[in-house]
Amino acid sequence: MLETDVAMQLKATHQKIAQILQYKIDEYGLTFGQLFLVMKICKNPEASQKELAKQMRFTEGAMSSVVKRLINLGMLQQEPLESDMRYNRLVVTDLGKTVIKDYEGYVIKIYKDIFEGLHEDEIEKLHKLLIKINNNLDKINDKVCLMNKSE
Repeated sequence: MLETDVAMQLKATHQKIAQILQYKIDEYGLTFGQLFLVMKICKNPEASQKELAKQMRFTEGAMSSVVKRLINLGMLQQEPLESDMRYNRLVVTDLGKTVIKDYEGYVIKIYKDIFEGLHEDEIEKLHKLLIKINNNLDKINDKVCLMNKSE
């Protein structure tokens, strides 16, 4: 069945991209989740550790462990909140910012390399097709969520 073959190609593409990106993350001694957390903190500097844990679907205990590891790696530091000295705010260090910038540059390069040899019109057609596929996946996901909520 052609749809199955295409879906399997999409899955293989995703796995290959994830593997290539993981090699870069390994250079930093991080996991995807740890790097994602550093990036999230950089974009949301006012978010509390509790809010971040909820957004990332971590338990508060797991979040504390990840934060401690990132502090030990020099990616994050804690600063007391001016409004309430009992609480700390997570701050991305210069090293953390350098890692984020390096990773983002690497991702852009890889994304360009993926489409090497394709003409702009081919990329545009693929883009439109993937939007349709993702819209279909959103509809399927909505249905599945509704079915799970009603059970």
